[in-house]
Amino acid sequence: MDGFINKKVLKAAWPIAFGYIPLGMACGILAQKTGFDWFQMLMMSTFLFAGSGQFIALAMIGSGSTIIPVVMTVCIVNLRHLLYALILNQYIAGQSRLYKAFYAQEIVDETFAVNHTQFARLGKEWTGSNALGVNFVGHVSWILATVAGLFLGNTIYIDTALVSYALIAMFIGLWSFHFVSPSLVLTGVLGGILALVLSFWLDHMLNVVAATIIAAAVAAAYRAMAEKGAEE
Repeated sequence: MDGFINKKVLKAAWPIAFGYIPLGMACGILAQKTGFDWFQMLMMSTFLFAGSGQFIALAMIGSGSTIIPVVMTVCIVNLRHLLYALILNQYIAGQSRLYKAFYAQEIVDETFAVNHTQFARLGKEWTGSNALGVNFVGHVSWILATVAGLFLGNTIYIDTALVSYALIAMFIGLWSFHFVSPSLVLTGVLGGILALVLSFWLDHMLNVVAATIIAAAVAAAYRAMAEKGAEE
């Protein structure tokens, strides 16, 4: 595919690949402690490309949970990916069903943030092939990091508590791409505050889903009022 992997794609995707090194290795180490072998880790990272979902699934499996609660919990945690797909669909609506199937499989927080930013900034210059390339680089980086972590699980020690700090740092870096207007910055701040407040009442990452919807609705209302005021 023309333009599938090029300098523009690699420049956009390198923060994801770099950030996945500690996160993926920590996930692999946790899988090794849970009893996974390298093939199981490979299959999990290939077909369940969702960092938070994998961490939760491994923790539940390690605690002896049965398959149905694990599947249900992972589905709830990853509900936000439906929102991502709805937002990105406006940019890839003309693509084939096969393309959309592959693209949807690899929509995660990080690839969404990068691709949405590039689509918004570059318009038609950021093609469907470029977007798929970012997804591919991110997915391969995650697979390699998780499998490497599993192999290194018996030889090195990485405090999994550091994962939280690495994840926050990566998201702050990705969020910085949106520092182009006060409204976008305020939307991110509002979403973060709401997620923290709602975490006292909502479990299984539902606080993140609810905070995202509310912050996005407030931002949309604010933009509509601003545009209406400008017309008047």
